[in-house]
Amino acid sequence: MTETTSVARTADVQEIKMLNAKYNYAVDEADGKAWAACFTKTGVFNALIEGQRPKGPAELEAFVKICNDAFGKMHHLTTNEVIDFDGNTARQKAYLQFFCVKDGKAEGSICVYHDWLELEDGAWKFSRRDVEYKVKFTEFTQAS
Repeated sequence: MTETTSVARTADVQEIKMLNAKYNYAVDEADGKAWAACFTKTGVFNALIEGQRPKGPAELEAFVKICNDAFGKMHHLTTNEVIDFDGNTARQKAYLQFFCVKDGKAEGSICVYHDWLELEDGAWKFSRRDVEYKVKFTEFTQAS
């Protein structure tokens, strides 16, 4: 069985993958304004940090500092995106390879993003993003 994808949907997939990259770079570079811009006006992020469920531009922007304070220098890599469309909404599931370096200790973990996306002002944005922790796969402490 062969499945075909329309040119429009191929463009949507590419735009969502670009959104993933913009999100990753923004949080890794501690750019709260750019990170919050990846979400709809009522977007919510269900974080791994206990009690953190920022919603809306102001809370999302402020969360980036909380995240960087908690994890230190971060590197987010998303892969294996599976995206399903329903008109102007979409669902995405993707792996997150998450690396962080804090106090001379580097860690790497695997998580899964569960995303709800909407077209807002002609652009795809996250209306909700949940992070599911899977496993830590590496840990390195620099010698003194």
